[in-house]
Amino acid sequence: MLFSQTKADDIVGVWYSPVKEGNVQIFKSGKSYYGKLTYLKHAVDNDGKLVLDVNNPDKEKRKLPLVGIFLLKEITFNDKKNNWKGKLYDYDGKGNTYDSYLAITKNGSLNIKGFWGLSFFGLNPGLTLERVDKE
Repeated sequence: MLFSQTKADDIVGVWYSPVKEGNVQIFKSGKSYYGKLTYLKHAVDNDGKLVLDVNNPDKEKRKLPLVGIFLLKEITFNDKKNNWKGKLYDYDGKGNTYDSYLAITKNGSLNIKGFWGLSFFGLNPGLTLERVDKE
């Protein structure tokens, strides 16, 4: 049985997080890929105000709504390892940015594993996204 090799642009498209209840649109810009939060089920609080990026370490960005922020940055493809590597922004936690690995599974899900320093010190359990569409 032959397994198809993942191509760098296979990551492009809209992905849904059942856990976070939001969509991330991944696109290519130059030689890198970026992921922008384009939908969040709870984007508005109980008072009808947009939920802001309050954990961002940049005080100016704390005034910005979560929808529209970049969750994934500087993602590049490694064809030898058949995965991507880049930066993952954690808006839920302390606003940290982690190194991350991304890989498409056999069933077509996108697994994202953020880590600090060495990759085995990863954020558990990571994040799994399901494809909404492919551009």
